[in-house]
Amino acid sequence: MTFQIVMFLLMFFLLLSLSLLWRLCWLPLQPSPSKAGVVRTTLQRLLKPRSPDDCPACRLASTPSLGGGPAPLPVRPWCEVKSRRGAPKRVKTEGFACPNRKCLYFGIIEPHIHALVGDGQHGQAERIQTFRCQACHTTFTARRHIPLYRLKTPSHHVAMVLTALAEGLDLSAAERVFDYRQATITTWLSRAGEHAELFHEHCFRNLHIPHLQLDEIRTRLRRSTQVLWLWLAIDPRTKILPVLSLGPAPNMRRTCSSTPCDRSWLPAVCRSSPVTGSISTSMR
Repeated sequence: MTFQIVMFLLMFFLLLSLSLLWRLCWLPLQPSPSKAGVVRTTLQRLLKPRSPDDCPACRLASTPSLGGGPAPLPVRPWCEVKSRRGAPKRVKTEGFACPNRKCLYFGIIEPHIHALVGDGQHGQAERIQTFRCQACHTTFTARRHIPLYRLKTPSHHVAMVLTALAEGLDLSAAERVFDYRQATITTWLSRAGEHAELFHEHCFRNLHIPHLQLDEIRTRLRRSTQVLWLWLAIDPRTKILPVLSLGPAPNMRRTCSSTPCDRSWLPAVCRSSPVTGSISTSMR
């Protein structure tokens, strides 16, 4: 009986010692999961830059802008970014730009730079072209930001009505002639006026006119005794009118006696207009 107890204890201590030895010698050879995760997260794959815009050192070494901040990076043409596979562009996109302000190609109208492609047509009275930006996937129509945006009336009908109004046709008469409600015609007229104002503010800036003729027209409103004067600034070569001003004239005789290059007698609208060049008066 004593011999069996001794053998049992001996075997027990032998197995215990073997287990401790295996734990001390075998486990250090295996890396722990936490350490392996740390090693994997610290290793980063180095990508080869294809242009100076992809290299951080080149971006830091670029010349800063005049405003003191970092210089804006030039936008890469979309034809260099996208894959060369696929069908070629068939719809002309020149003059259109992506309306998404967060897109890199926002406001770019050059077809060899922006990422616009044709995205079908819609409309029942007229087929209206739809464009899609491949960079931000924004879709918009060709009539965006123009007076015809979201109008179901054919464009030639709207042009006919607005032309008649420009020729002097009254709103009530236009309603009877063209069979459109006066509120609808007023909406068309307001849209056209706002768009014409934006076009004027965009194009009639920093004009270099060698000679600028000033003229005036005396007029009187209907059922009114007040006399109004319409001031005109005319380019004699191109016949454009960069400045118009309607109001009463303080003293036209004194105005006519002013020197040709004196701008002090001009209306406030003429003096604030960004038109450069000499001034020659042509008063009648």
